[in-house]
Amino acid sequence: MLSPSLLHDLWQLIEELPTYSLLGWDDTRLVSWLLEQFEHRSCLKEEDRASLEQYLDSHLLLIREMAEANQYCALAV
Repeated sequence: MLSPSLLHDLWQLIEELPTYSLLGWDDTRLVSWLLEQFEHRSCLKEEDRASLEQYLDSHLLLIREMAEANQYCALAV
């Protein structure tokens, strides 16, 4: 199970990443890339990494929807 602080850090990272990165890759590559980006920021235990990978897999639709919404808002300004 992921800690609240780990989840907070993950979603903060996702919010900061460029939209084209979140929308431009297939699911497998996106999960790998997000894990790499997260690991650049903090050291993960093996069990946290596995949990984070599962979490990302199950939340890809939400991540992409948020990226699309951010892209739309940026274009509207």
